[in-house]
Amino acid sequence: MFQKREDGLWRAPWPFIGGAAVVCAVLGYIYHWGFWMFAAMLVCWTVTLLAAWLLFVWILSLTVDLSKPVLEDHPVCRRIVVQVIGLLCWVGRLRIHVKGWENLPEGRFLLVGNHRSSYDPIASVWALSRRKVNMAFITKPENMKIPLVRLIHKANYLVIDREDPRKAIVTINAAADLLARDVVNVGVYPEGTRSKGTQMLEFHNAVFKIAKKAEVPIVAAAVTGTENIHKNFPWHHTDVTLDLCACIGREEVAASSTKALGDRVRTLLQAAVGDN
Repeated sequence: MFQKREDGLWRAPWPFIGGAAVVCAVLGYIYHWGFWMFAAMLVCWTVTLLAAWLLFVWILSLTVDLSKPVLEDHPVCRRIVVQVIGLLCWVGRLRIHVKGWENLPEGRFLLVGNHRSSYDPIASVWALSRRKVNMAFITKPENMKIPLVRLIHKANYLVIDREDPRKAIVTINAAADLLARDVVNVGVYPEGTRSKGTQMLEFHNAVFKIAKKAEVPIVAAAVTGTENIHKNFPWHHTDVTLDLCACIGREEVAASSTKALGDRVRTLLQAAVGDN
């Protein structure tokens, strides 16, 4: 839906512009529009089609039953979620760069990253979609209360209660099940919340149980630049880098404790982002 530019920026949603151009071409021919009239109506129709699509997505999100677990992949809902994420990246003027594609393993994996901004999972999902890598992140319950956002539930995103260990382990088991059954890759942020800066917070190492239970590798993914989006928007673009800095294999995951895995991933991420 959104076209990639070689410089890492993402172009405007061309399907809406293309659809609007067709409508305006027909109406312009019938009513003999001049150039400026055509240009003005092209903008109006583009905004109208985009608004209609967002309204459709919003209505669709209202039909999501959050009480029912999503056990299988829903390609249509996942595609819509990725499209909305692409639009957010375009509106936010993100210029995304990816390093370390060679560290992505074959098969499913647990993506573990640092957390600087609400845009971290957005940028990560959009960047990884270039290689058709499907992701579902573990998120906070508050996000599911937002009508448009709650559609992520149908794309296998899971909520975790950070205050209740019993409920948290249910989410950990559900995430491990998605990986073990080859439904989707799962992303987590061991810090549990945004650091709102460049220094990483303490890790909650229980999330590494997901990889151990599912017997999948761990990919350490360092994100930099997302903390600058609110400073640059709307006048400047923001360079965001997703560094897939290392892959910890299944054997090492199985042989290591969750604390050892947490220490290892933290060291990798600190080295990648230059955080001491």
